[in-house]
Formats: sequence, structure tokens, C-alpha cells
Amino acid sequence: MWHRLAFPLLYFLAPRLLPKIIRNLRLVWRLTWDKRVPMVLRALVPLAILYALSPFDLIRDRIPIVGRFDDLIIMGFAVLFLLKLSPQHVLDEHSGRPKVSNRPEDKDPSKVVDGTSKLIDD
Repeated sequence: MWHRLAFPLLYFLAPRLLPKIIRNLRLVWRLTWDKRVPMVLRALVPLAILYALSPFDLIRDRIPIVGRFDDLIIMGFAVLFLLKLSPQHVLDEHSGRPKVSNRPEDKDPSKVVDGTSKLIDD
């Protein structure tokens, strides 16, 4: 019964969500292999994948909701920690964001006076 709603919803949302999912997967892959990210953060996602593949669970599957989705919850937290705790300049570089500058020339070039000076000693 639920598949009558799920498949049309999936076809509707897939073109919007799939590019974002692929972009985030590529970002997680690049951050996992970048040496500038601390080793503890880089190890989170592979360890979460190993936990998802292992037959042992911290929370038994007999617990109604959390027991079934504990692998996804741990994977989500691993990705969240990797993205939030990685150095910002590395994250910006891999995600393709331009560097933010605090220089006044970059913010508003029309208000900057360019000139030279000469020190005259009396």
C-alpha cells in the first residue's frame, strides 16, 4: 500500500535531491582522503561503514524504531561530524566555494584610494 505513495514521491524528489546527495558523497570521499583533515575525523566514516556491515549491533533490532535504523543514525552522525569539524579552508576548497576575503579592496573597490607616499625627514 505504501509503495503507491512512495514511488511517485521518489520520482518527484529524485531530480532535486540526487545532485545534492552525489555532491555530498563526493565531498565526504575527498575529505576522507585529505591529509589536512585530522585522522580521527577521517576514520569516522570508514568505521561507521564497518559498523553497518558488521552483524553486531549496539541496539537490538527488536526495539521498535531505533533498533532498525541505528546503522543509519551512526552513519549520519559520522558524516555530520566529518563535515562540521573539518577545517573550514579545506571544506571550502573541496566544495568549490570561493575564498572569503576581509580586504576592503575586495569588498568595495570604488572606496579605495590607491597611492604612494614618501617620507621626508626634517
